Amino acid sequence: MKQYFVKRLLWMIPILIGISFFAFILINLSPSDPAEVAIRVNEITPTAENVAQMREQLGLDDPFLTRYATWLGNALQGDFGHSYVNNKPVAQEIAKALPPTLYLAGVSLLIIVVVSVGVGVLCAVKLPV
Repeated sequence: MKQYFVKRLLWMIPILIGISFFAFILINLSPSDPAEVAIRVNEITPTAENVAQMREQLGLDDPFLTRYATWLGNALQGDFGHSYVNNKPVAQEIAKALPPTLYLAGVSLLIIVVVSVGVGVLCAVKLPV
């Protein structure tokens, strides 16, 4: 049993890397340019020069795999970077959104358990065996 558990834990590493790579691909397939979005959010008219400067500042002019490796290395150290929109640390934004998210998940779980147990008891009492 211990060997099975260790094997599953070790398989979790390539699976998480694969999921993060797939998510990174999806984010990069977005039709909007993050550099242009960052400029527009600050209510600045984007020019080719501004966009090029912002792409360099955000590291978006690096090759795809280089950006992924940099992002993955920083994420493993707990540094998720800064938001393109408001330039705040992403970890801070996640920490701000986590309590309401956990509250919503907890209430949803409670409702699901109450309804499931109720329906299960009802089915056990009413349905013939």
